[in-house]
Amino acid sequence: MAYGPGADALLPLDGAPNGAVAFVDPRLPELGLRVLAPAGQAAALLTARGATAAPVEAYESLRLSLGVPDGSRDLPPEKALLMESGFDELHGVDWQKGCYMGQELTARTKYRGLVKKRLFPVRVEGPLPAPGAPIEHNGQEVGEIRSGTGDRALALLRLDAVRAPDGLVAGGTRIRPEVPRWMRLPEAAE
Repeated sequence: MAYGPGADALLPLDGAPNGAVAFVDPRLPELGLRVLAPAGQAAALLTARGATAAPVEAYESLRLSLGVPDGSRDLPPEKALLMESGFDELHGVDWQKGCYMGQELTARTKYRGLVKKRLFPVRVEGPLPAPGAPIEHNGQEVGEIRSGTGDRALALLRLDAVRAPDGLVAGGTRIRPEVPRWMRLPEAAE
């Protein structure tokens, strides 16, 4: 992958070896480019085009700040729901296609407006709580931490708790939810 200012200048990958291709991440352009190349060749291909390597933590921080989930760390199998996880806004659901696993539940959730929780990017003010740590508001559980690094994390939160004026805590650490520009919330939650 390639991200950051100027990443799109790497496109197209004309003359790339072994049919390597790159494209803008379909979830959000801010996530940069996805590069598909034979094993072990992507880094050299990008370096030859002027890109410099960055630590994985830098991309993780970007992903978390944008509120984009990453596989089973943020989407527990048989527990995560597409509409709670932002798949609609992040181009992960095709409403024109039929017959996929979970289609009926996903469509029912969308059209009946049954989403009560969402995955939000959060700023962590203190030690990063462990994944799965409960988040509380006035002593009542309102969500849980998913993945995180540094002062950023993703958290599944009840919509009615996101704008709590007196804040949220997880294990004694203050949690501040943020609403990314791509996220559409129901009127009642705004």
